[in-house]
Amino acid sequence: MLQPTLQDQLFELILSRFPRRADAVDELCDLLNLAKDPIYRRLRGDTFLSPQELAKLAVHYRISLDALTVGQSDNVVFNYNAFSRKITSFSDYLASMNEDFEKIHKMPNAHLYYASAELPVFTYCLFPELIAFKLYGWARTTWNLEWLRDRQFSFDLITQPVIRESQAVLHQYLALPSTELWTAQIMDNTLAQIEYHVYAGGFRDPLEALTLIDRLQDWSTHMKAVTTAGRKFNVGENAELGRGSFQLFYNEMVYANIAALITSDVGRMAYTAYCTPNFLKSTDARLCDYTQNWFESITSKSTALTHSADKNRDWFFREIAQKVERRRQRILLHIEENR
Repeated sequence: MLQPTLQDQLFELILSRFPRRADAVDELCDLLNLAKDPIYRRLRGDTFLSPQELAKLAVHYRISLDALTVGQSDNVVFNYNAFSRKITSFSDYLASMNEDFEKIHKMPNAHLYYASAELPVFTYCLFPELIAFKLYGWARTTWNLEWLRDRQFSFDLITQPVIRESQAVLHQYLALPSTELWTAQIMDNTLAQIEYHVYAGGFRDPLEALTLIDRLQDWSTHMKAVTTAGRKFNVGENAELGRGSFQLFYNEMVYANIAALITSDVGRMAYTAYCTPNFLKSTDARLCDYTQNWFESITSKSTALTHSADKNRDWFFREIAQKVERRRQRILLHIEENR
């Protein structure tokens, strides 16, 4: 049997990302500026891709030609969102997230696997105050937005258009089935950031720090209800009207950097955080295999918190709530002592 050529392997990977062959052909026509007949000749192998066409397809679809020609290569091709779009506003970041979600929702039977040692970024959007604070922090530390350089945090920094964009992110997340892996330290990073800003004079009104603490308690209450239902729904909605399925696992032995995997009938994508809140994305089959095997191995050794796991679920969210309350008391004491 003849070994598949480099061109065969390349087209096989490209076609696997589309629900219909015709959709792939249409995009290839646009990309290579060719009619359908020349595209079909290339797909059949009757016509060879030129070096320029080969390179263009590999770059556009983020496919490592090295991995195809040297099967044991350790090289993996990633797409880095910070290179493709410079963040100049809160909306830029949320818009890029929405664009990714829209592509994911076009993939049949898409499922999100998500592991994190801090609050899943999408769930900050449950409460405008929380996403406002996180965007402010990233804007100051990672994106270096000049207009925020010497500005204290306040809730009025987040405008209605940004809130609408964050709600679009939330809507997309709620509609996507997910399996998630958390630790009991999931709240620690955000709590530490709030407390730091209180001590450093980072709040225009220090009482807004207590409002953030209240929203974190609300977050804990809501996510416990989501976990109990096994369905994702928005604050104030009926759990029975929930959209995407939700499976939550707890493992204290795994401190995971933010890692995610999208699986579907037409392909997979692996994500990992890099210089948070930026991320690396790859469709490399070996990396996706490794990531999927990792999720399956870890969740098989973890404690399930969804549906009937009442005792474990109650303990997990009680731990979180107690941490939040202890931090509230420390912040409140500091505010009262410095009035």
